[in-house]
Amino acid sequence: MFEGFSEQTIDFLWGIRFNNERTWFQAHKREYEEHLYRPMVALAEAVDSRFQIEGTRLKASRIYRDVRYAPTPYKDYLWFVIRDDSDYWSEHPSLFFQIEPEGGQYGFIHYSPKAALMATHRRQLLAHPDRFPGTVESILATGEFQDKSTRYKRPKEGGTPELETWYQLKNCYVGADIPAGPALFDKDLPDRLVKAFEILKPLYEYFRTLETL
Repeated sequence: MFEGFSEQTIDFLWGIRFNNERTWFQAHKREYEEHLYRPMVALAEAVDSRFQIEGTRLKASRIYRDVRYAPTPYKDYLWFVIRDDSDYWSEHPSLFFQIEPEGGQYGFIHYSPKAALMATHRRQLLAHPDRFPGTVESILATGEFQDKSTRYKRPKEGGTPELETWYQLKNCYVGADIPAGPALFDKDLPDRLVKAFEILKPLYEYFRTLETL
């Protein structure tokens, strides 16, 4: 059962950010397991029991990095993600939650979509000009989320002035922040995330549909 994150969670995350080496981590491993890892797993399980999309899986991270490819042995954040069961998660749409020293983040992200998929997005945008903008704008109208997407530095040709904001998407990220404090430490955080993911689900389904076109 999820009992909430705490000040000790944030203290540990700041500690590993500034002491990212094995000796410090081993001395604080109990704090990691008690205040960060176990609560994250409990949060992920609470969300997974109440929110699912057919064909996806929920995956929670651990703190350990692959030292063959990373300059430090540990992450200073943890996350869970709901996505298609694929090794290359960044190429597929995802719903996620992440906690780091500054606080929490959650939302929808399609971090590194293939160029061909975004070309399909642009074609669909021209063919159905109300569909995608209407989906995103209804989400943003809730006041909970912000558009944090990346646009092409060299604009793609062929769009229209009315659609330019969405025509130039390089990736798509619609998310919200939770500062470190009472809202992040709330035992009802699973409720907040489930409600948010229900709101964001149409955006996930839009990009998933593009993969079949």
